[in-house]
Amino acid sequence: MMNVQELATIRVENLPVKMMVLNNQHLGMVVQWEDRFYKANRAHTYLGDPSRESEIFPDLLNFAEACDIPAARVTKLNELKAAILKMLETPGPYLLDVVVPHQEHVLPMIPSGGAFKDIITEGDGRT
Repeated sequence: MMNVQELATIRVENLPVKMMVLNNQHLGMVVQWEDRFYKANRAHTYLGDPSRESEIFPDLLNFAEACDIPAARVTKLNELKAAILKMLETPGPYLLDVVVPHQEHVLPMIPSGGAFKDIITEGDGRT
């Protein structure tokens, strides 16, 4: 969400950029910090619309469509390989929205104020 305007730049410049979004319906890195350092205390990191939990919000496919960029969404692991192949075979730019659980963390990570020697490489760090 922090760089959605780049879809317009990709289309205007006609760049053949392939984009795969790991969409966890949350501010993912913030959730990871909350889990690891703040006992999973949430502070408005859910991006979805609670009144419409069955819908993906915001809908990145609509952003892509607005910028005339082909896009698809994957919600099941067994659909992923075919979706990636289609993305790679499609000429020009393409956005693949891959829905993942918000509990998955991105590792390795370096904690705030830390150095490479402080890198976290495993475990979920939840307390």
